Amino acid sequence: MMLTFRDVLAVAIRPWLWATAVGAVFAFARRGWWRIPPFLPLPDPDVVAWRVTTAYGQSDMTLVEGDLVSYLQWRRRVR
Repeated sequence: MMLTFRDVLAVAIRPWLWATAVGAVFAFARRGWWRIPPFLPLPDPDVVAWRVTTAYGQSDMTLVEGDLVSYLQWRRRVR
């Protein structure tokens, strides 16, 4: 699952979600990401597939518009 420009823009215009988004990036990152090229906190594909399956019922879905912002708002509230 890939983020679209629209998803990134939806978060970019909400500065109060930036810290939450960064936290989510590291929460979804593979363990030991700093030792594996390209040395970026890329999400673990298995975790992403599981989360998408639990949200949408199948792992090959793309984000529904507004779901990323809704998720980040929820994550901010519960933390």
